[in-house]
Amino acid sequence: DVSRPGIKSLIESLKARGERTPENVVDSCLDLMGPLEVQPESRVELIDFVGTGGEFGWDTSDQLEASKARVSELLQLIVSLREYQYA
Repeated sequence: DVSRPGIKSLIESLKARGERTPENVVDSCLDLMGPLEVQPESRVELIDFVGTGGEFGWDTSDQLEASKARVSELLQLIVSLREYQYA
């Protein structure tokens, strides 16, 4: 739920950092959620998942809404990782 304060804050941090590439968004989310170290295979899977949508956009309301939805999906995947659950 992107309206929750913690998720809102994380999204604002991504916007402030200007993160646009799937790799940078994944790495920033892992950093902001921990920092959390994951197996290289897990990182690649996360990047591949969010990479299907191309770069993230924060400039227009449509881009912002789409990016928020993608970040929300990414966060759900991150919390399901073994590395997160045992951190």
